[in-house]
Amino acid sequence: MAISPFCIVTTVSSKGLEALLENGDAGAYRDAHPWLAAAELFDRERAEGRTMPIVFASGSPLALAYWAAIERIDVAALHRAAWESRCSFKGLAAMHPIWTALDSLMLKPGDDQLRRESLEPIARLRHPLDERHTRPYAICETPAFMLAKKEGAEVKGDPARDA
Repeated sequence: MAISPFCIVTTVSSKGLEALLENGDAGAYRDAHPWLAAAELFDRERAEGRTMPIVFASGSPLALAYWAAIERIDVAALHRAAWESRCSFKGLAAMHPIWTALDSLMLKPGDDQLRRESLEPIARLRHPLDERHTRPYAICETPAFMLAKKEGAEVKGDPARDA
């Protein structure tokens, strides 16, 4: 399955990261914020036959630590003004060392900008990810090492596979 050109980036505390790692390479991340746009994008990408990654940032200073393939995103309205989003994932692996800085990822440009870039000979306009965009989550362009992955294939230099 192809990898989506977009990924979700979210923050997790050190304690939360330890809990994710204890569960092996599959698990779920919960948030009290409604991940409505993320769920819509995930559904579109899945309908196109693409796997969408999630990247977990942790630590102080905040750095990209682990990533996985999203299996599903469920958003539920619990009661008045209370939400729960649950992102199930599999294949949890350490981030490639050159991709741990937040600003190594670029925020997803707007759909109008992406359309213009596909039609017109204009420069690409991108903004780097920073800490203020990671809560509750950010939609970013997927790092190149993830895009190079093919189902079941190994990518040279991928620490998740080389370990």
